[in-house]
Amino acid sequence: MRLLKLSLATAVIGCFGVANASDSLVDALTGGKLNGKVQATYVDQKDETSSVHDEELLGVQFELGYTTGSFYGFRLGVTGQANLLPINEKKKNNTMYDKEWRTEGFTLSEAYIGYMINQTDIKFGRQYVTTPLVAGNYTRAFKEAFEGLTIRDKSLPNTTLIGGWYYKFQGRSAVVSGHKNGHAPKFKDKTIIGGMGPVAFKFDNIFTGAIINEPMENLKLTGAYARVTDLEAKPSAKGDINLFLAEMNLKFPLELFSLGFDANYKGSRTTDTLDNLNYEGDMLGFRAGIYDLAGFNASYAYTTVSDDDALLFGVGNGPGSYTFLPIRGPFVFTGFAGMDTHKFILGYDFGAIGLNGLKTSFQYVKGEQDAPNVNAGATKKGERMDIEGWAAIASYNIPQVKGLSASVTYVELERENYDAANKVTKTDQNELWLQLGYKFNLFE
Repeated sequence: MRLLKLSLATAVIGCFGVANASDSLVDALTGGKLNGKVQATYVDQKDETSSVHDEELLGVQFELGYTTGSFYGFRLGVTGQANLLPINEKKKNNTMYDKEWRTEGFTLSEAYIGYMINQTDIKFGRQYVTTPLVAGNYTRAFKEAFEGLTIRDKSLPNTTLIGGWYYKFQGRSAVVSGHKNGHAPKFKDKTIIGGMGPVAFKFDNIFTGAIINEPMENLKLTGAYARVTDLEAKPSAKGDINLFLAEMNLKFPLELFSLGFDANYKGSRTTDTLDNLNYEGDMLGFRAGIYDLAGFNASYAYTTVSDDDALLFGVGNGPGSYTFLPIRGPFVFTGFAGMDTHKFILGYDFGAIGLNGLKTSFQYVKGEQDAPNVNAGATKKGERMDIEGWAAIASYNIPQVKGLSASVTYVELERENYDAANKVTKTDQNELWLQLGYKFNLFE
């Protein structure tokens, strides 16, 4: 019904344009931007502690988006996504990738009307969303999207104000929202809550607001709030979720390199019977680094979470933490109750020696969890987990062909899970991604 209303509104605007300024309307429609991407992805995940968990896929992803030029401040935008699986997984009954890569078909992820007045941009309809606490994840076969309203205003000096209201969500696969395994995702009144697991939960509304201020050069301050109403995590756990973020990013450019310091606070609060799940966690994060030192970048980050409550990071799989491991993401350990995580990164940009576009990164994480005194999120009372992992990444934006890129990512994560009797169970997950992509703009 809401999409029907959006279509009718678009038609009315179009009719007005034809009657009053047909030449300008033609210019707006033909003077837009047509962007696209084609990407081939090979993924292979193994659990070295289990012979069952071994899955590989080869998929081809397509994305094509068109945005019209401005017509009295209005514009239209549409983006479609598709994924094909020429070679499916070795084990047909495996579900390791059912929420990420083993999903096939087409979905219209963006279909919005936008309006720009002065320095205020308004978008209504299906759209990609990247706000501090409500954000989609763009690393799998399908990018996540939301349906609703986004407002961004830059009228104040050095300040960006963001407001959002959303009532539908499109995940990374159909199975995320409870639909048939292997199919393309659909928009539903179910949403992912970062830190509450990989599946979506029924909700009523998502509201968010943020302020991003740069009071001086190289300093950025961010404050954000989000609320999810009437979320149904399970029949016995329903209520609202409140999410909070405060962050500072500071950079000191020096003669030979730059120093960077970051700090943030994230918090989540619940109401009604959602309180029984103990997701009222707080996270403090710190990061310090040396950047652009003859091509090298190095940083250390630390996050800590409150003892008896797990953290909910945000809405969608986009919000993260300073200490997440690539591919594994922030939700599988960094937000657990009582978790202290350390992360080291060493990167090198080969552009410093003339190989423009080639970058590498080595990342190492280690975390230890204090056993909570209650069932807290995904951790049961008295249980705890220690983790250790690393990732090696190489990416190459091939300068000979504009828009062509290649990347390889390899990740290992070992976990030691201790039960209340201190009995340990070990897991060892390894995952490899190989990707080759081409981005293009047909009107450039």
